[in-house]
Amino acid sequence: MHRELGDKQSIAWSLFGLANMLFSSQGDPAKVHTLLEEGLALCSEMGHKEGMSWALSLFVEVFLQEGNAVKARLLLEEEMALSRELGHRQGPDESLFLLGRVEALEGDSAAARALYEESLALGREMGDDLNIPSYLEGLADVVAIQGEPAWATRIWGTAEALREARGTPLPPVYCADYERSVAAARTKLGKKAFDAAWAEGRNMTPEQALAAQGPVTLPQPFPAAPSSTPQAKSPTTSPGGLSARELEVLRLLATGLTDAQIAEQLVLSLHTIHAHLRTIYSKLGVTSRSAATRYAFEHQLV
Repeated sequence: MHRELGDKQSIAWSLFGLANMLFSSQGDPAKVHTLLEEGLALCSEMGHKEGMSWALSLFVEVFLQEGNAVKARLLLEEEMALSRELGHRQGPDESLFLLGRVEALEGDSAAARALYEESLALGREMGDDLNIPSYLEGLADVVAIQGEPAWATRIWGTAEALREARGTPLPPVYCADYERSVAAARTKLGKKAFDAAWAEGRNMTPEQALAAQGPVTLPQPFPAAPSSTPQAKSPTTSPGGLSARELEVLRLLATGLTDAQIAEQLVLSLHTIHAHLRTIYSKLGVTSRSAATRYAFEHQLV
């Protein structure tokens, strides 16, 4: 109908919509490429930069799924430049998440983790509830690779509960990779510990899940028999329930660095540092840098 009317902009959006549905449902990859290329050509012809930006984002996901990190990075850089030109205020958290996926595909789990954490902080700050489950799942993949399967499992549990509450199941195109990561964590933890961690995560908020590092504590069916052998102390949780990233920020703050210097040191944006500081102050029950610094010294964090 749009072709009959000669409505090029509507033709382009229809092409992008069909490409998105085919990609998400694991349709013909060649067809997805063809649809996106046709839509991009129309948008370029019209100078319709909004459509170009949207299509480039989807193309990034397509190339990531195909394992082509180089092409994905190039298109993402083009899309981010276009978004800045358009003055987009929405979507920077999505771009950070996609960049994190590029880093993960290239094997840099540390860089990927930092970007996923930043996308989560920014997404929560901007109220981007729709994408939070995806950001959590990306972070869970990375921390599982880094040797923290219990924490990853809690995060997956939280993401699953969010998807169920919002009616936004994981698209089929991502299911195989997701199931492989989850299965690997289950193998490392064992079924009982895995199920316990998953159940814990399902009852957590994203903020709680991000702070829930540490091993799984399995419920005891009955008290253990007394022993004359001194028992080792059980692992303690992070002071104040702070996440690893929040501890890093607190330690740097306690050394006297400014917010900008902390951002530079951790390779994060200033607004992400501000978001971390708000969470740190809330968890510690303080309202100032000096009080947070005092807490850090009293608890021997620096």
